Amino acid sequence: MKRLCFGRQPADTRYRYHPGMPFSEGLPRSNSTTFSTMSRNFYLTSNKGNMLIGEGSCRIFDYDRNYSCMLSVHVLYDAYKGSKEAMDLLNNNFDALVLPMANEIRPNLNHTSLVKVLEQIKIPVIVLGMGMQNEMEDLSTLEPATIELLRWIDERALVFGVRGTQTETWLKKMGFKNPVALGCPSMMLYPENILGIKAPTRKPEEYRFVTAGYLQKKSVRGRQLAKFFAGQKCSYVFQDEIFQFKEELQGRHFFDDARNQMIQNVFEPLVNEAIGTEAPFDKYFYFDSVDAWRQCYGWHDVFIGDRFHGGVAALQVGLPTAILFKDLRVKELSEFFGVPHTTVDKACTMGIEAFMAEFMSEQRINAFLDTYRLRLKNFHRHLTEAGLAMTENYQAMLMAA
Repeated sequence: MKRLCFGRQPADTRYRYHPGMPFSEGLPRSNSTTFSTMSRNFYLTSNKGNMLIGEGSCRIFDYDRNYSCMLSVHVLYDAYKGSKEAMDLLNNNFDALVLPMANEIRPNLNHTSLVKVLEQIKIPVIVLGMGMQNEMEDLSTLEPATIELLRWIDERALVFGVRGTQTETWLKKMGFKNPVALGCPSMMLYPENILGIKAPTRKPEEYRFVTAGYLQKKSVRGRQLAKFFAGQKCSYVFQDEIFQFKEELQGRHFFDDARNQMIQNVFEPLVNEAIGTEAPFDKYFYFDSVDAWRQCYGWHDVFIGDRFHGGVAALQVGLPTAILFKDLRVKELSEFFGVPHTTVDKACTMGIEAFMAEFMSEQRINAFLDTYRLRLKNFHRHLTEAGLAMTENYQAMLMAA
């Protein structure tokens, strides 16, 4: 399979060229940092973790990059009103459709356009990373189109990759036969850095931390995270929470786009008021690019945070990482890969020094790496059996693992 179409998840903040033309490329964001422009840019990626999912999927396979592309196939369907001409573009120009996914199995999510695309697809379809937002009693809480999507994938997809064992178990309980837990493709991008992670051995005050979470108005989780890092040198990475502050930020200069950094004297009082306590974070960041995200993490020492893909960026750089969670999706991915994890409540109760001693010990980090090696090999086996080739970097690390 040399000509791949990657659907669904974006890998960067870029605009689509709507008329479409061979050799054309969508444009990057402007240098405007008004609140309305940043909101519009956010719409291009939605949850910032999506960029890591989309990027990971596109970069780990070996294929003809001049004859492959990223394409939101459901957007194509809607734009061309489901015409045969549009669907023929997919069938005639690609050898396979790869669908990187996230928490698509949840109520109130309409997959009608994607289902319509799949019904007309004649090329193999490979699904990666599909998961649940939260566990459900049965299928009745899902939209009919979501159930149709799951049935089509189960019956027709070459690979029905889900992100963890909870999703696989639940789907099989619901009667689906072919889901297989492979994890998130973002975890497969830089295995050499992940396998080189060492446990932190010094006192917390000797490290520079980076974290991510939910610094939202009246957020208990945000207040807990602030309490956890009190007295430490720590940066905070926003994903979508900045858009909670629309009234406060409209018309103000609050972001340095070159540095991907919030203006400290603007954001610090906003965050303090929002969470009802003094936040310990001396730098606030926000990223429209995964490369900038990783570059920033590279001058930190340890990640402990309440966002799984915020943690993935840290793992990709090779930082010792621990995940705090409140919902199933974060817990499921952390458990599947063996990333050290616990609840936000427990971490806050323990305090950072006791937390690191227990959850980031050499034993815990080594156990994570052992699990990760197994996941790496399993992912490789399923995808190569499906006809995809991995890059030479992936192959070399697989041999070393």
